[in-house]
Amino acid sequence: MKIVSYIIWTCPAEKEGFINVHLVAHTHDDAGWLKTVDQYYYGARSQIQEAGVQYIIDSVVDELKDHPDRRFIYVEMAFFTRWWQEQTETTKALVRTLVNEGRLEFINGGWCMNDEATAHYVDIIDQMSFGLITLNDTFGECGRPRISWQIDPFGHSREQASLFAQMGYDGLFFGRLDHEDKKERMAKKTMEMVWSGSDSLGTQASLFTAVNYNLYQPPPGFCFDIYCNDEPIIDDPRSKDYNVEKRVTDFLNYCQEQANAYATDSILLTMGSDFHYQDANVWFKNMDKLIKYANERQATGSRFNLFYSTPSCYTKALNDHAKTWPSKTGDFFPYGSDAHAYWTGYFTSRPASKYMIRQGSNLMQVCKQMDAALVRQGVATNQVGELFTMKDAMGIMQHHDAVTGTEKQHVAEDYALLLHKGVVECQKIQTAYYEKELVIGNQVLPKVSYCQLNVSQCDPTEKNNRFVVNIYNSMARSVDKYVRVPVASGTIFQVHDPQGNVVASQTVPIAEYVKSLPGRVSSATVELVFLASQLPPLGSKSYYVQPGTSKDEHEPQNKFAISNEKVSVEIDDVRGLIKSVTVNGKTTELKQEFLWYPSKSGDNSVADKRASGAYIFRPDSDDAFAIPSSGITTTTYSGELVEEVHQIYNPWVAQTIRLYKGQEHVELDWVVGPIPVEDGTGKEIINRVTTSIASSGMFYTDANGRQTLERRFNIRDSYPYTVTEPIAANYYPVNSHAYIKDAVGNQVTMLVDRPQGGSSLHNGELELMVHRRCLYDDAFGVGEALNETAYGDGLVVRGTHFLILGDKTNSMKMARSLSHELYKQPQISFIPTSLSFSEWSALYKTQQQSLSRTLPVNVNLLTLETLNQGKYLMRLEHIYDVGEDSILSQPATVSIEGLFPGFTVTSSEETMLGGNQFKKDSNRLVWNVASTSNRNENGQQIWDERAIPAVQLKPMEIRTFIITLVRI
Repeated sequence: MKIVSYIIWTCPAEKEGFINVHLVAHTHDDAGWLKTVDQYYYGARSQIQEAGVQYIIDSVVDELKDHPDRRFIYVEMAFFTRWWQEQTETTKALVRTLVNEGRLEFINGGWCMNDEATAHYVDIIDQMSFGLITLNDTFGECGRPRISWQIDPFGHSREQASLFAQMGYDGLFFGRLDHEDKKERMAKKTMEMVWSGSDSLGTQASLFTAVNYNLYQPPPGFCFDIYCNDEPIIDDPRSKDYNVEKRVTDFLNYCQEQANAYATDSILLTMGSDFHYQDANVWFKNMDKLIKYANERQATGSRFNLFYSTPSCYTKALNDHAKTWPSKTGDFFPYGSDAHAYWTGYFTSRPASKYMIRQGSNLMQVCKQMDAALVRQGVATNQVGELFTMKDAMGIMQHHDAVTGTEKQHVAEDYALLLHKGVVECQKIQTAYYEKELVIGNQVLPKVSYCQLNVSQCDPTEKNNRFVVNIYNSMARSVDKYVRVPVASGTIFQVHDPQGNVVASQTVPIAEYVKSLPGRVSSATVELVFLASQLPPLGSKSYYVQPGTSKDEHEPQNKFAISNEKVSVEIDDVRGLIKSVTVNGKTTELKQEFLWYPSKSGDNSVADKRASGAYIFRPDSDDAFAIPSSGITTTTYSGELVEEVHQIYNPWVAQTIRLYKGQEHVELDWVVGPIPVEDGTGKEIINRVTTSIASSGMFYTDANGRQTLERRFNIRDSYPYTVTEPIAANYYPVNSHAYIKDAVGNQVTMLVDRPQGGSSLHNGELELMVHRRCLYDDAFGVGEALNETAYGDGLVVRGTHFLILGDKTNSMKMARSLSHELYKQPQISFIPTSLSFSEWSALYKTQQQSLSRTLPVNVNLLTLETLNQGKYLMRLEHIYDVGEDSILSQPATVSIEGLFPGFTVTSSEETMLGGNQFKKDSNRLVWNVASTSNRNENGQQIWDERAIPAVQLKPMEIRTFIITLVRI
């Protein structure tokens, strides 16, 4: 029997003429929040929260096995995979039967339920694929989720909807949307819609979307978990507490209330909550009674029909209604749960953790590429480094209480430890890669070392005057990279490229505020800078550093401007701030400065007393204040490769303004912290650029690092918005870029190195929040103030913004290219040596690559990773949106024939984005949509596995393939 989009024969039949109530039994299991992942799984530290996931799955399976009418959905593969590995073959066989019969259904199926504001699209795809492929390998087609279930994230992204649609999902259910938006939708019965996820991809990226009526909680008074205090259904007429009639009546009254807000006579009721069903019998026994006694009333005229169901069966039932559904564009940010609780603080919360996750993501892409290269060379990589450890850690880090920074402090520390373990395993793979790829003959490669360059600390370069710098480029095109490494003071260095040519280099003083970073263990006072040019695609270059003879000047200069051949930055000699930036002869007057918002305090007893905290941004002022300073001091350094201004506001805010030779952007390297709170006031720090650009109340932010969305100050597209928090309610997530522009095309763009909140609160302004330290909890569950400390004081954070000025077309071209280069920054490692360059190059390769040619500049090799038996998962993406560039926004063509040196592609087949279903087998539900074409403009391209033709990519399109490589 062929299984298509739905195992239709397992779904319960609705009754025509009735209000059909789909009861969805579920548990929401956070992959860390108040407790760590391990503590949640094992049920440890119950004094914090009574929750043990292993017992939940045990109990549910036991209750399902003898009751064929019961159903249950499960979501988080990070937990289920761990449970599965502990089971006997008998239990596994039982679970397979439950899955095949549709009684246990996997929904969402990612490693976690990821956040949608601060997760990068690459990480979303990776963590979803990790879970989906695991499910596919374990249960086959019957285990493939058909519905995305984002019931707890704090706002919802258009790019996420697009990605889910491209993964083959038929629907998306979520719980949180702005309180005014929900009120409007309930009144108009538009709680369900078809969401257009991309202007470029048409219905290929459209997704049926439903808003849950009660978040993801059961109806009030009908929580039957062991943690709840609601009355059970007492159906013995002899008992004085007999309550069937009242309880059923109350339940059906609630069902009617919910039905009044929806457009059909089918409704979905969520019957479960956080870590429910640890004793599943309590839930199921009471729901059995509800179903029985409610349905008995049909004989006396009741119009309610109750049954166990799942979101996929509910979605199929709605599709069968053949109704025309309203459409949705844009996104669901920001999320306000009430008039004074806008969940926009978490866009920035825990900025050091967010940076670590972004760096981990970059490293994991490198790791997967190197692992694939090693496998092609016959190396058993599972004996080298455990890639699973990194995938597991990065999957967990995308959870909506991890990358968001909304977890307890001890959980944040555990997340960091998990990610550190993954990094260590990845570094083992990196080392094995270099040992395989760089060695000539039977030589042994000296020890490869990795450094904390974010704090300018590196023993191999500081304690040795001869060393090799290995630079790996994970992009499928050549890139240039300015390398900065701390070196011993007083030594002149000379840098040789892979061919032995001396390349220009420069030493630059390490800023005082970098040298004093807490935890830094280094005596270095200068950094060596050189340009690693034309790094090969999926390849590396090794640069050899030795003592030199020429003098390198790095004395401070008394000037208030820095420049290269394309850009100049003028500093106000009185205020110490940027005064203007000139790009290719065009000058823009602007001011760039750091400011702070005071955090609102409060006891959260009523909406107007809501405090600013881990989730909520609520400033206690109408605008940001100037950073306290007795005068900004500036020191300027100039040289052949880089010019920079070291700018100090006070002991806790400083910045380096930097221009590299040949680049058209300004680098703003900032250090913020420890944020002082001795005055009893929490503080939220922003970087603001002010210009004369007439931006007309509009600004633009990316969605998860991909498409760009227009934002309008104090305006929502889909509902009437009441201005109650004019600052916080105009903040949006920024993962890649934000910009303002005017009617004639002048544009100011800022790129980020980690997720942050951003806005434009006045014409010509653009601001990004970089750090926050709050003294009050905002009462949304975490139970702690966001008051991060390290080394005995408030947390110090170092980060970078990239400022681009120019016309719209050139700015977007630069932003797209640079944002990908920033995300996929080359990985750098070091090898101290006593050999001369000629001796080194005779024993070891100094350049190599794993691609035979570069891909087009508008195409990114998103994924290359090992599957099994000579098969690899490969994703290609078009990085431009429609209309962003007259040339680069055109379709791109890529041939993979001969792309991998020494190997030929012997088979290939296109899959859905998650890599868990062949595209030819996808049969998504088709929906009737109001005012929208239902034609799938871009969804019918399927690669024929019998040939290896060129792959065509349309703007914003990602195409995924399983390929087989055989050595020629």
